[in-house]
Amino acid sequence: MNRRIDRVLVLLVLGLISIGPSAIPAFCQEKSVRPGINKSFQNPSVNKFVERFEREGREVFDKRKRIVAACKIKPGMVIADIGAGTGLFTRMLAPLVGTKGRVYAVDIAKNFVDHVKQTCKRQGLKNVTGVVCSQSSVNLPPNSIDLAFVCDTYHHFEFPYKTMRSIYRALRPGGKVVLVEFHRIEGVSSEWILNHVRADQETFTKEILISGFKVTEEPKFLKTSYCLRFQKTDRKTATGHTQDSLDAVRELLADKTAMLIDVRERDEWDAGHLKAAELLPLSTLRTGAARQNLAAKLAKGLPKDKIIYCHCRSGGRVLVATKILEKLNYDVRPLKAGYFDLIKSGFAKAK
Repeated sequence: MNRRIDRVLVLLVLGLISIGPSAIPAFCQEKSVRPGINKSFQNPSVNKFVERFEREGREVFDKRKRIVAACKIKPGMVIADIGAGTGLFTRMLAPLVGTKGRVYAVDIAKNFVDHVKQTCKRQGLKNVTGVVCSQSSVNLPPNSIDLAFVCDTYHHFEFPYKTMRSIYRALRPGGKVVLVEFHRIEGVSSEWILNHVRADQETFTKEILISGFKVTEEPKFLKTSYCLRFQKTDRKTATGHTQDSLDAVRELLADKTAMLIDVRERDEWDAGHLKAAELLPLSTLRTGAARQNLAAKLAKGLPKDKIIYCHCRSGGRVLVATKILEKLNYDVRPLKAGYFDLIKSGFAKAK
């Protein structure tokens, strides 16, 4: 990462300079974990997919009532059917939430969304809203849903962290995610699953946990697939520091899902700093917090589509920095380990 970020951010936050986005070095964005997997959904034939999705012999179709029961729907809930497809589950969920509830049918294919809206209208379901999403966001308003239902769809997420964080933002406090996915087990799963689904249950679970969730339940009633219930959480310790392990931090920094900022002051930075870190002093954040345009200025150098880990000397100042950045809707995670602790644990010191 470019070492100019500390100087640029300080000047931007203090309002000493005004420059366009092109003047700031671009950060690496995480790459698609499965390029091309959604090619067939660019302009899908709805009728063909109805035959494929809504047929006996497909486990999630045969077990659809059990799957819906696992969602524990209550009247008045607002649910997002992520990857709604042909609308099989949208049409089952809508009557359960009642007239005071709502179901968002979310899909990247407009053909599917239009089909779901039409079929719901024919069935008299007036509490369904169609949403065309992107490859990296479900495009739902913040704090708008109680439950995200993700069935046979997670393995189609090209940008898992970004998509799950968009779900996280859309969920209300304590909101739930119900995941139904294929088991992927070498020597056991079918050749189609092994070629089509990129990872196993452990990997997908780890990705969702790191996005800000915890597992609450694993109903056991499927064979070729599994069902997991997650709950939205800030994943912090009693002291307010992140629960993420340092190994996880290193891994996420390496694949560009996260970045690391050092909230110590410039003289401390000059005396020694981590190779992976960028400087954003707490004093700069505090000064900028008093200015109305702090968010816009930070956005030019601090991306919101990444996890922002932060460290200081001993784990105290990061808590103050976190409160400031969280108000600006950053996924900021303060490390309890200080600068010297991080070096001892294997983080490289800048030369």
